[in-house]
Amino acid sequence: MMNLLCILFSIWSTMFTLQAQSVTDPLPIGKNAPVLKFKDMDGKLLSLEHLKGNVIVLNFWNIGCTGCEQERQTLNWLSDSLKQQPVKFVSITMNKKENIAAWLSKHPVTYEFVGNVDFMGLRGPSFFTYNCMPTTVVIDSKGVVRYNQCGPIVGLEEGKKFAAQLTKWQ
Repeated sequence: MMNLLCILFSIWSTMFTLQAQSVTDPLPIGKNAPVLKFKDMDGKLLSLEHLKGNVIVLNFWNIGCTGCEQERQTLNWLSDSLKQQPVKFVSITMNKKENIAAWLSKHPVTYEFVGNVDFMGLRGPSFFTYNCMPTTVVIDSKGVVRYNQCGPIVGLEEGKKFAAQLTKWQ
C-alpha cells in the first residue's frame, strides 16, 4: 500500500510543480519558523535548535519518489560545496529505519538525516501538511521561512541558482 502511494505521489509530483503551502502549513514563507523537533532513526529526539543562526534547508522526501531520487545528487553536491558556509541541510523522510538502512547504503545522503517522520498525516494528525514530494523548505539565519516549494532541485545549473539564494539568506 505504501509503495503504491509513493508511486502515485511520484507521478503526481513529476507532472505538477506546486507551491507546497496551505492554510495550515506551519512553515509559511515570510513567517518565523517554530521550534522543530523530530525523532531520529534510533528514536532519539532531535531538535533543530543546534542549527539556529544558520540557513536551514529541510528536504521532505520518500523512497520510491522519482523527483526525490533525481534531486539527491544535487542536494549532496550543495551540502558538500556549502560546508564552509553557515548553511545546514536536513533530510526528512517518512521511511522507517529498517527500510532506509539498505537504501542509504546504495544512495548516500551526505548531510543530517531524520527518518520515520509522518509529514503527510498518513498515520493521523501531523505537524506538517506536505502531500507533495519532494518539498524543500528554507529557514534563514534569523529563523524566517524564505522558501517552501514542491518539486525537485535537479542539476548543476539549478543547484548553483539555489546556492546563490541560500547565501543571500545567511
